[in-house]
Amino acid sequence: MTWQHYLRVKSRDPAYLWRMVIGIIAAGVVLGWLAHQLTGGLGFSGPALRAGRDRLEELASGGQWWQVWWEIPQRMFVDFSPGVIALALLAGCCWLVFLLQALRSDTLRDWRVWGALVAIALGGLSVWPTRFFSLWQEYRWHLEFSPEMLPGLRFFVLGVGLREELAKLLCLLPLLALIVRKRDEAAALILSGCVGLGFAINENMGYLTSSQGSDTLGRFLTANPFHIALTGLIGLAVYRACLDFRNQGPQALAVFGVLVFAHGLYDAVIVLPDLAEYAMGGLIIFALVMYQFFHELRSLRPQGGDTISLTATFLAGVSLLTAGTFIYISALAGTATAADNLMTDVIGLGVMVYLFLREMPETMVNV
Repeated sequence: MTWQHYLRVKSRDPAYLWRMVIGIIAAGVVLGWLAHQLTGGLGFSGPALRAGRDRLEELASGGQWWQVWWEIPQRMFVDFSPGVIALALLAGCCWLVFLLQALRSDTLRDWRVWGALVAIALGGLSVWPTRFFSLWQEYRWHLEFSPEMLPGLRFFVLGVGLREELAKLLCLLPLLALIVRKRDEAAALILSGCVGLGFAINENMGYLTSSQGSDTLGRFLTANPFHIALTGLIGLAVYRACLDFRNQGPQALAVFGVLVFAHGLYDAVIVLPDLAEYAMGGLIIFALVMYQFFHELRSLRPQGGDTISLTATFLAGVSLLTAGTFIYISALAGTATAADNLMTDVIGLGVMVYLFLREMPETMVNV
């Protein structure tokens, strides 16, 4: 039996996969305990994000937009600890491996591998125009957060959803020109998704700083794939419009509008008090967007041929991130705190894992 055949068989054996998951997490628990013994608990340090925001708001209120634009990149990473950056990058790398495998890119000579890395960088840079649009909307459109339902919906749809999707699309366009020249629909979907992933990696650093790392798994299973799917579907629609604008142009515009609305409504359901009773709606929106992304992926990706299954890659990523999060929190606050943080949302995270396993192109989860 060759090692390729061994991996092909084992990575499709549910019993083997769950042993792998348990083994990785168990190793993380041991390393977390050792990390706490060595560090003695470093303690959490609060984020210092407000000072930079105050400076940007001062410039924006004075209408100094050129200074606002050049001030933003100077403040994009200065408030993040190395541990938070490492967790965000680990989560991003796990999804990047998944996307490259989905694209069947297994050699560095493949232009799509380098395209994916460029897309990640472009996605990270898209936070720059996103922050600029945020201040512009606040001071020029007077679009601010409100806990009331209608103003809140307006903020999340025309504010959060529109500016984030527009910024990611603008940063995707230089790479999209190459994809159009190559005439590769699968690359249009996946590399556009990589732009969304780059945005999520950067955005996650702020969330992980605020939560002291406890949101890592939740962001891995929600924010990362949601941004991947949103930008991937928009990028694919725009790619098709570039090839046949007469027929596909209106559809691309409709896809953009629908996904901006879906993005804004998803966030609104989570945040707005008046929509709290409809929290299940956020999960439905997430599931529908992910279903459409995986539907496109299945139709564009040839079946068979993988040595390691996508399911195995996904489960390995979840396990590694669980272990990494446990080690990080243990080093700062102890193993008891780490276990408590990870177990708090275990049921919700389990549902999300099941959802992904159901939608994998070569799923091993039966209906």
